Amino acid sequence: MRLFLLPTIVASLFATEQPLEPSEQAMRAAFEFRLTEDVQNALAYVAETAGPEGVERVRAAGTDRFAIEAFKKQNCVRNETGHLCDFAIEVSVVNGKIEQTLKGRFQSRPEGGLTFAYAS
Repeated sequence: MRLFLLPTIVASLFATEQPLEPSEQAMRAAFEFRLTEDVQNALAYVAETAGPEGVERVRAAGTDRFAIEAFKKQNCVRNETGHLCDFAIEVSVVNGKIEQTLKGRFQSRPEGGLTFAYAS
């Protein structure tokens, strides 16, 4: 009887070491946070190069606004630093919608949640 339990115990130890894939909700939040950061960085660049008037023109045109309408997790593969995942997005912007499938790296943050980086 003990001989049959040993493989089960060993298998359960390895199973608990493997972290679960990130949830679709956590991936969406990480992607949205990164996209918001990218927009803020673009606005900072406009402020440096065109001043406050340039930022006002961007905001008046609405090109600093977006809304994630849909986010669908697809394939995820564990790697040495986190997970490499494919996902489909639908983002509304001032001149329409962007529908695209992307690949990105999702890593756990020490304080909780995920970070997102575009995969090349």
